Amino acid sequence: MLNKIYTLLLLATGSLLLASCEKVIDVDIKTPPNQLVIEGNITDQLDLQTIKITQSVPYTDSNVYPPVQNADVSVTTNDGVVLHFKESTPGNYTFGPYKGIPGKTYTLRVVIETAIYTASSTMPAPVRADSLSIVNLKFGSSLRKIVAVHYQDPETTTNQYRFIMKVNNTLTRRVYADNDRLTNGNNVKEQLFYGSDDDNEELDTNDEVEVEMQCIDNDIFKYWYTLSQQTQNGPGGGVTPGNPPSNINNNSLGYFSAHTTQTKTITVQ
Repeated sequence: MLNKIYTLLLLATGSLLLASCEKVIDVDIKTPPNQLVIEGNITDQLDLQTIKITQSVPYTDSNVYPPVQNADVSVTTNDGVVLHFKESTPGNYTFGPYKGIPGKTYTLRVVIETAIYTASSTMPAPVRADSLSIVNLKFGSSLRKIVAVHYQDPETTTNQYRFIMKVNNTLTRRVYADNDRLTNGNNVKEQLFYGSDDDNEELDTNDEVEVEMQCIDNDIFKYWYTLSQQTQNGPGGGVTPGNPPSNINNNSLGYFSAHTTQTKTITVQ
């Protein structure tokens, strides 16, 4: 019995010695250099038009993106009108009130020290949302309330759409983007799926829902559609995260979008 106890003590002591001799390995995680991030919008609403410029940060840092100040920012229309944006707050450049015109092409130019960043976007013709409705869909044994946007897609043009949804004045996490590849010329009922798989609460009775419908050009559609595929769009989730294709040159992140916009609201019943 004593021999057995002695053997166990030796094994325990050996294990402790082995554990104390484990080599500590420092993993050198490569982090990419910061990149410029531009978020620019020109809309058909008479309002301040805004270009936001920040720097990306490593994924190990907090999600605080430092503003880029003292940039030279302008937008030129295809008929030669130049809009000079002024820095209203750090990293936010505004012009207006100004109303964009469907059919016009807008070209962004940002100069930061010796670097120049450009992008162009053509504002599509507006497609108006007719109404919003609430759809009850069955998921397993429960019913889920979903907001649907109703609109008539034009038959003679190719159209791309982005939808932004707020619930009780809080922006939802999911990205919504679609085109008329399968619905050209149809009366469309666009269902904006939403729920606990996005870390949101389910829609409930008396919730106030606001939906912004944007008509966007094809490059901007590719940007938002890529992001939408990286969110959880159903069983199995989305694709591996990555930077969406930007329409801004010189290795910049972000987008520059000239689009029409319309907002409608509904109370969940």
